[in-house]
Amino acid sequence: MIGTTDPFSDPATAAKDYPMTARNHPGFQLPAHFPSRSVRSRARCLVVLSATLFAWSGLQAAPTSMEILQFKPKQEGVSPSMPKSGEESTCKVELLKGQEKGSGWLLRDPAGLPMRRFYDTNDDNKSDVRSFYREGSEVYREIDSNFDGIPDQYRWFNAGGSRWGYDTNGDGVIDFWQVISPEEVSQELVRAVATKDAARFAALLVNENDLQQMKLAQDKVGLWKERIGGAMGRFNGVVGKLGAANPGWLHLELGVPQCMPAEQIGSRYDLIRHRRGTVLLDLAGKTDWLQTGELILVGTGWRLVDGPSIGALMEEDSTGNRTIGRLDFEKDPDLRKLIEDLGSIDRQMGMGTPTARQHLQRAEQLEKIASRIKPEERDPWLRQVADSLSSAAQGANGTGEPQAMPRLASLVEQMTKASPGSPLAGYVVFRQLQAEYSLRLAKPGEDFSKVQQDWIGKLTQFAEAYPTAEDTADALLQLGMVSEFMSKNADATKWYQQASRAFANKPQGLRAAGAIRRLESEGKPYALTAVSLENPTQSFDLGQITGKVVVVYFWASWNNQTVGDFARLKLIAESYKDKGMVLVTVNCDQAAPEGIAVMRRTPIPGTHLHQPGGLEGKICVEQGLMVLPHLVVIAKDGKVAVGNAQLAILEDDVNKLTK
Repeated sequence: MIGTTDPFSDPATAAKDYPMTARNHPGFQLPAHFPSRSVRSRARCLVVLSATLFAWSGLQAAPTSMEILQFKPKQEGVSPSMPKSGEESTCKVELLKGQEKGSGWLLRDPAGLPMRRFYDTNDDNKSDVRSFYREGSEVYREIDSNFDGIPDQYRWFNAGGSRWGYDTNGDGVIDFWQVISPEEVSQELVRAVATKDAARFAALLVNENDLQQMKLAQDKVGLWKERIGGAMGRFNGVVGKLGAANPGWLHLELGVPQCMPAEQIGSRYDLIRHRRGTVLLDLAGKTDWLQTGELILVGTGWRLVDGPSIGALMEEDSTGNRTIGRLDFEKDPDLRKLIEDLGSIDRQMGMGTPTARQHLQRAEQLEKIASRIKPEERDPWLRQVADSLSSAAQGANGTGEPQAMPRLASLVEQMTKASPGSPLAGYVVFRQLQAEYSLRLAKPGEDFSKVQQDWIGKLTQFAEAYPTAEDTADALLQLGMVSEFMSKNADATKWYQQASRAFANKPQGLRAAGAIRRLESEGKPYALTAVSLENPTQSFDLGQITGKVVVVYFWASWNNQTVGDFARLKLIAESYKDKGMVLVTVNCDQAAPEGIAVMRRTPIPGTHLHQPGGLEGKICVEQGLMVLPHLVVIAKDGKVAVGNAQLAILEDDVNKLTK
């Protein structure tokens, strides 16, 4: 029962937290078909009238089932249960009373299952929470949290989905989404395209408040703002290309979500993203593909970063961009049913943490679909099969499906025989390697050193067999990182060199080049230029310190190790300040105030600099830093003495160099 303690957010607060609604979004312009203010005002009056009529004289007289059923969901696409023709009179209306305040009506179908629930939480004789049910479960709710007679929040539950949208100006149009899944984003995107509704599309985009909430590096924010600014043009381009077609949503294909660690992007939080989603569209019996562009998770809602595009553009490889063909339901009507069943599996998986069994079921469904498609058009489906089998094999906490790994091995065998060395074969093989490695790490009693050595062997074979595959850049970086971890710096340098040459223009290649410089830095002059942490207008050049032993410490406030490191560094700095040692710290937080706050709580002597951007910042990339914190020790002659110093033995290094 909905009572006075329901956790419904106040829309005034929501408007404050999300100041950018759809209509003042960068690049947004009202389309010609959008209703005028006077039309929206009249619609508002009708809503108020409906709410007043539904007061039922203070809820004293029970409404009839027909009176309750006349109220329809204000958001389209909601399909609550309805009684069969002639059964309306057998439905039962029950009075609901709160423990302290509040009252309402519950409508049950002839079998006793709830169908509608309209409740007045503040005793003002107007329903402010309206719930709609399907097969006895609530699927949709409208909330009037400021009691003005107009819903300002819309929520979907259970089989209805997970969306939670806010209407900040009372016109019935959702302005932003508090909660929305990637699948629901893609469905909203297709509805926006089908109805040529620019406002609906704009509500899906990252807004200014989202960027502030994520605390991203400024260089990332700038790039995203550029993409967001051009999103509306891309949307209008898709609408124009489809013309009079009325696309319908059939299915969304997503790869495994990527987690970009906070230190990599210079944020206080990790960033969860999908590089893109591929939506299968129904175009009157024919099909086409719609690319969503990048999706990122902000709080509990997924957002689009840029505009959509038509066509199933796949990853770029050495042969150029590949596209996949359209599905023809007229020639193969059973294919539509297979696609719809896949959508049902995806919806079930989206209702909680997917189980290994569900991943396996999804793989089986994808295999059925792939078997009915032309061989040259199976690429995206087989990639998804590989992803699902890999996830099914790993499971959670060792609960993987035993048959998943053999089936993944069988798929690998098929792909490597049918198209050896191809991008698809490489994709499938790499998923197998990842699953095997994950399972070995989770297996009790495994020798960690041997697991790492075997992992190096597997990654080496992969890089040699698939030198241009999309996963090879990551494989080479992992080879370098694991080799460094095992103190095999010569091997690490070799792998970084290969990555920097083969992927020179990709982020992995640039970082690999920096890692080479870092590994080969000992005995060479060390350059470092940055701005003061406290005063960004004051620049600092390490070259101005001469004849001193310099300890450079890269850090960020989000790393819990920092406070303990500061205590140790403070002791060393104070012990050796009269012997010619200088401490220089480089804070890599996105915003300097975050680093300043930590420094003021735990002050340490030295020169304190700031480089925004985390591990993606200019200095970190140039030096090939893979993790934070990182220590470098510079001798009195200005050359690197220890390129990858360890805090545990730092005092020994400093003691030797200051003698």
